[in-house]
Amino acid sequence: MRYKPLGKTGMEISEYGLGTWAMGGGAYGIASDEESIRTIHRAQELGVTFLDTAPMYAHKVDGRSETVCGRALTGRRDQWILSTKFGRSLSVDQGGKSIIREDYSANQVTLSTEASLGRLQTDYLDVLFVHTPTPNQPDLFNPEETFAAMAKLKAQGKIRAVGFSFHLYSGSWQAEIEPFLRSETIDVVQVGLSLMLPEPMDSLLPIIEQTGTGFVARESLANGFLTDSFTAEGPFNDGDPKANLPREKIQDKLDKANQFRFLLDRSAGISSLPEAALHWTVSIPEVSTVIPGAKNIRELEQCLRGADAVPFDKDTMDEIRDIQNSWEEWKIYG
Repeated sequence: MRYKPLGKTGMEISEYGLGTWAMGGGAYGIASDEESIRTIHRAQELGVTFLDTAPMYAHKVDGRSETVCGRALTGRRDQWILSTKFGRSLSVDQGGKSIIREDYSANQVTLSTEASLGRLQTDYLDVLFVHTPTPNQPDLFNPEETFAAMAKLKAQGKIRAVGFSFHLYSGSWQAEIEPFLRSETIDVVQVGLSLMLPEPMDSLLPIIEQTGTGFVARESLANGFLTDSFTAEGPFNDGDPKANLPREKIQDKLDKANQFRFLLDRSAGISSLPEAALHWTVSIPEVSTVIPGAKNIRELEQCLRGADAVPFDKDTMDEIRDIQNSWEEWKIYG
């Protein structure tokens, strides 16, 4: 495992972190709390030091993933860089269906942070992210108000770094967020970035390079299309949105994923497409860490299998960009 600075925060972070959405037992099906805890402990044994969670990583009621993380970090808190989020919370409608509510107000910053600290059994957070505000809703998120409230928490020592997590595509909020990146109000960003989702490469990454902001890459297995775990016919888990896509669209995305199989011969230690996908992400200099999700030890070890491989060289990275730039359409969602 290699380690990198988390931007200018003064924190050092493992190049591979661990995302815990699947441990909440919501969108990714049934999860065992005890197995999730064992998985976090195994991640630590393998050199992982960054753990990412959120209140809504749960099923119908906020907090399951955070509670599991809090239990797992008992007696180990000082050995981890811990991040959570605020602004998105789970609720249930009159029909019993789980729904997501968004509130990014200054008051919610404080309320959500206090609740997270309790569930995580800690008195400080290393990073607090604004949790992916839905774009094109001007009244939903006021950056000035929200970041001012987060700055107060930072001054109080309740958080060490201010973060912003982009919704789906970085371009959705880049114009509004760029001034706060350049003023160093934001310490860390979290963005979807993968071989099949290169959107931030030409727009956001140059700003990150200039500002020295910490960069957490998520969804680097491209909503499963880089996992080698299904065909156009499935299998798909219950609730998986891919199951509702036309089969020809699924096949098109799988064909694009297969264009990267040549990477298995480009770095010793890379032996599968998902390993290559994660390895490409951390081969980008501006990326501080990548956070594959896992809810058991088997999934974790699969994700970390290529962690010691030598970064892809410039020629390989350029070849990848040529492939990505040849696509007429790269949007991985929908």
